[in-house]
Amino acid sequence: MDRRAVYGPRDGTVLSQQLQHRSDDIPEGDIDVVLQAKRADGVFWNYFKDHDMHVRVLDVLHQIGFYGVYRCGRLVYDCHLITALVERWRPETHTFHFRVGEATITLEDVQIIWALPIDGLPVTGLDIERSTEEWQIYCREYLGFSPDEEAFKGSRLHTHAIMNFIRTVEITHDTPRPTVVQYTRCIAMLLLGGLMCPDSSGNMVPLLYLSKLEEINTARNYSWGSAVLAFLYRELCHASLKGKAAIGGALQLLQIWAWSRIIPLSPGLGVERLYMDQVQVNIDRFLPAAPYGAIWNCRHNFTRTVRTTVRVIRDILDNMQEDQFIWQPYDMDSDRIMAYAADFTPELWRSTCPLIFYAIVEIHHPERVLRQFGMRQNIPEMPDSRDMTLHQISRKARTGTDWGVQHILHIRRWQRRRDTIVNRPPISNERHTERGYWNDVEGLSRLLDRYDATLDNICQFVMHSNQNPTNENDPSTSHRQRRSNSRMSTTSAERDNIGVDIAGPSTAYTPQDYYVPQPSQQDDWFQSAPYMPSHAESYSAHVDLDLGLGVNQPYAPEYNVSPIPFPSFSAYRDQVESSSATTSSRLHINDDDDDNEQDEPTQNIVEEIRRPRRQRHRRNCGTGGHF
Repeated sequence: MDRRAVYGPRDGTVLSQQLQHRSDDIPEGDIDVVLQAKRADGVFWNYFKDHDMHVRVLDVLHQIGFYGVYRCGRLVYDCHLITALVERWRPETHTFHFRVGEATITLEDVQIIWALPIDGLPVTGLDIERSTEEWQIYCREYLGFSPDEEAFKGSRLHTHAIMNFIRTVEITHDTPRPTVVQYTRCIAMLLLGGLMCPDSSGNMVPLLYLSKLEEINTARNYSWGSAVLAFLYRELCHASLKGKAAIGGALQLLQIWAWSRIIPLSPGLGVERLYMDQVQVNIDRFLPAAPYGAIWNCRHNFTRTVRTTVRVIRDILDNMQEDQFIWQPYDMDSDRIMAYAADFTPELWRSTCPLIFYAIVEIHHPERVLRQFGMRQNIPEMPDSRDMTLHQISRKARTGTDWGVQHILHIRRWQRRRDTIVNRPPISNERHTERGYWNDVEGLSRLLDRYDATLDNICQFVMHSNQNPTNENDPSTSHRQRRSNSRMSTTSAERDNIGVDIAGPSTAYTPQDYYVPQPSQQDDWFQSAPYMPSHAESYSAHVDLDLGLGVNQPYAPEYNVSPIPFPSFSAYRDQVESSSATTSSRLHINDDDDDNEQDEPTQNIVEEIRRPRRQRHRRNCGTGGHF
């Protein structure tokens, strides 16, 4: 079977890196690999959950520009959701490729969710090389303490060393201003290296970031929002390659972006707020309220939405319809957004410009997602292939490099960012796209429906030929059987093309098609931290997953999957095998090539896709030569 003809992209001019992309392994059965999310802020949030941050520290944090990040608090990552999104991330375009078109996280999302400044100087400069003794003196001057030698790893500092210092300092109204500033720099470094731009180490923060915090009065002049977005783009691009097992970057920002826009994956918001909004009530009198991202820092209701199961999330994203994706989720007149309206620069949200963060340079492409700005989407231009070479540049073994000189051409493009603002006609009369856009999307898209959708279409065709429809009112009918019934009117012309279009997107379904076990009344609200209630293990013991591969794969608690059963294909597989001998007469399959010319592609693809059962053998006893 031609994998490109079935799964796409049929036109490889844009998605030129498909052979290196992790989605290329999904049809081969590599479907359970979940990325590990890296972060280094757990100890930080545990400490400040029990200790209020002084208003003087928050005032300096707001002066830097990180106040909104702190007020949004901490969310536990949904690694299954992040993995499903990475499978649709394309490093060629810096966008997610969905069935409804392209979408991405932009400078608008960074500024609204976290209230980070995006207009200003690029975060770049000299990557200074110092000895351990020199770094100790540097930390003593700007952080207020001198870490031990064991706390350093090159130019990076262990986060536990910073937290140990924070525990020893108590800020009051009488604390000297220099001490408050040094204490706030420690907070900013933990937010930068632990939540906003965490690297693969999971417990180290580069001291290179501290150079932009030396002068507190000018720290806000840097474009921290574009730096965070550049780091996230780079992590998404690297994690989308085959063989990658971990991902860093501002994944909390990405998760809030997905929850805000993708309706089937958005958890319900609980009535109980976490500590962040409870202990900071009086602070709003002196400082702005928490930004938009803080509304997700609450107890979530997961009784009506899909929880952490990468297979189910992947299938939902593959079948997502236009009305299930919110292109403009933000209420610009809300109090949380209006509190920061004076600092917003909305004209830069639509600027096609480079995003710079020292060695990292990634291109911002709002022209490919104009519907997110209320504009009619046209057919995007071809991405510049030279931008892919930027992914090879990193700080590794490049100490002493002046990145301001290395990326001088991109810095000049950033300085002209207001000259590259995209303007298109607004959406009107329900017309969201220009003529020809969907034909372009169809040829450039990559389907991830893998083996399931292919087998689904074949089985519904065979079942239709057997004239054995499924009862729609039967409560035991699976959602895929109901979807198959809706496609029973397959014409003979469509059957001729079954070898090409067999894995096309199927009829959409809502999350209610899944069986969702309802919790007891006292467990109606689930906090976002666990993501799976305590009673989930009772379901995992008796729920089997059969993908038609010949082996039942039970749900196991150690995989941290949802108690929602994934649709079983055992009935489909058994019917295909049992009817293989009788369908030849119904499908007019015989030895005569002239009479079987129409249905031959169907028979060939059934034989090609259906895999043989695995033959199990007893293991050797270990004593040699016998069983």
